Amino acid sequence: MPTVLTSSQQTFVDITDQRKLSAYITSNLPKTQSEDPNTLPHSYAPSWEAIHLILTPSVFLDQTNLDLETAGLTITWKRKDGAGTEAALSTGESASKGILTVSKNKLAESSTGMLTYICYISYYDSETKNTVNISSDITYTLVRNAENAKLAYVTADTYVFKYNTSSALVGAAQATLTAQVQGVSVSKWQYLNSGSEWKDYPTTTDNTSITGGTLVVKPAHAVFFNKVAQIKLVTDDANVFDTVSITKMFDGEQGKPGQAGSGGLSVILGNEAQSIACTTDGKVQTALDVTIPFTGYVGIKQTACTCAVGTLPTGVTEKSNTAATASAAGSVVLAFAANATLGGASVLNGTIDLTFTISGKSMVKKFAWSKSNRGSSGASAVVFSVYAPNGTVFLNQSGSLVLATSAYKGSTEITTGATYKWEKYTDGKWSAVNGATFSILTVYGRNVVNIQSYRCTMTYGGKSYVDVITVEDKSDPYVSEMLSIGGFTVKNNFGGLVPYVIVRTNQKEVDTLLGSISEVAPSAPTDGMFWYKIDHTAKTVTLMKYSGTAWAAATEKQSLTYTWYKQDKDGKEVEFGKTGKVIYLSAEDIDSIATLQCDVSN
Repeated sequence: MPTVLTSSQQTFVDITDQRKLSAYITSNLPKTQSEDPNTLPHSYAPSWEAIHLILTPSVFLDQTNLDLETAGLTITWKRKDGAGTEAALSTGESASKGILTVSKNKLAESSTGMLTYICYISYYDSETKNTVNISSDITYTLVRNAENAKLAYVTADTYVFKYNTSSALVGAAQATLTAQVQGVSVSKWQYLNSGSEWKDYPTTTDNTSITGGTLVVKPAHAVFFNKVAQIKLVTDDANVFDTVSITKMFDGEQGKPGQAGSGGLSVILGNEAQSIACTTDGKVQTALDVTIPFTGYVGIKQTACTCAVGTLPTGVTEKSNTAATASAAGSVVLAFAANATLGGASVLNGTIDLTFTISGKSMVKKFAWSKSNRGSSGASAVVFSVYAPNGTVFLNQSGSLVLATSAYKGSTEITTGATYKWEKYTDGKWSAVNGATFSILTVYGRNVVNIQSYRCTMTYGGKSYVDVITVEDKSDPYVSEMLSIGGFTVKNNFGGLVPYVIVRTNQKEVDTLLGSISEVAPSAPTDGMFWYKIDHTAKTVTLMKYSGTAWAAATEKQSLTYTWYKQDKDGKEVEFGKTGKVIYLSAEDIDSIATLQCDVSN
């Protein structure tokens, strides 16, 4: 097997006639932070307030490491929230002598859960009298643990205001609504107006605040339309709420003064809707019995009535059914079984028909249910990452570096119960590092040729978590860089890019391109001229040679051998089969992220 002279992965460095400036950023903490949303205030691990995040740029001029206070070297920092625009540093972010310190949990303030810190580096080269500008960035991501199930429902001490034939109020003079919540907090109470719009409940002497856990409803409140007040409990999660109806019931239809109407039939439900706590895959989290009280009336006179339950969703059974009497409410109890899908994981809500019979006549009311898919109660995300606390660069293949792991379950660091497996990426494949079964790995510079990727797999709780890190040597006699015609980004799985590799030794390029790279042939070719032809339709790059009259595929090759490998978005090796100094990379070859490595050999 030929000796590998140099290896390169995608490097965003422009090749110019001036000396090469390069940089990378060292982080003292992992690039992921976990948030526990089930505590107030939310907790973060690791906490940047407890252990400040420190970002240190390592700057190299050619192969020489520059001190951050070197004359002519200027370092400035910017920040970016998600895909937003760059901005100046904010409170809790400060730079001193080129080093950025973050002393607050800034990811908690991020609307996207992703922050990128960008280091702009400028160096005035006194030898060439040129100024070289580069940038390097590092991105941090917030991972939120699963939230406990969120529920909200309302109970009332009465759902009916009764009036006699003289339209005088008899019985209860007010209804007290009580909010029951889990995983959310009460925001306010609202009512449905005549235009079918939800409006804030009017503040009265009965309710000096509408943001508490109880609400008093009186017949005189301006919230009744067509004898019904529909009240809504609003929480701090717009998807978690409950509604309840309060009905004015008259003994006989209201007619002209002095004219009594006939008594109407009505049934009042004590529970019109129920939110069911479900897991993220749409299954009932724990077994739940739902009680639906009901009372029948003829006019305002409580009357015996029965209930027949209609078709039930999958996993729901009728546990009990007690008829209402002239003096006591009846009830239907529905049993929701644990792990029931209620008709399918994608089914989020539904209704159940309840047919009531009173005084020989029947009426149908609908009981509504909905899923609250918030994950299993108490479930916490496991966050795992690999980082290098002392940097990732060797000089002259000497010394050693430590690769460390960081693992948290929720906000608790994982220190026991996990196993580790380290691998290195060689010849396009991952192979195990002998004896490397601990949470840290020591890597020696003598084993690194230009670059070397390492992968750690942590197994915990029956699941595997993987992260990849790459170390680099800055002193090899051959140095390679990967560039790309068309950049390093495609959109919407469309198009293609043309990566190629530049090789240098002693600051001079070797094995230069035999010809230009383009879709169109050179306009004035000469005999023996070469051209790398890009064909987006065929998704190929072909070396062409001009015979003096026409272009044809060349038999000549570059003097060095270029072998390409690819890793997918998870760091797994993928069959690639590309060779040559210049290749074609189709959008189809990129599944979100593709990392290319090119080994250059004699």
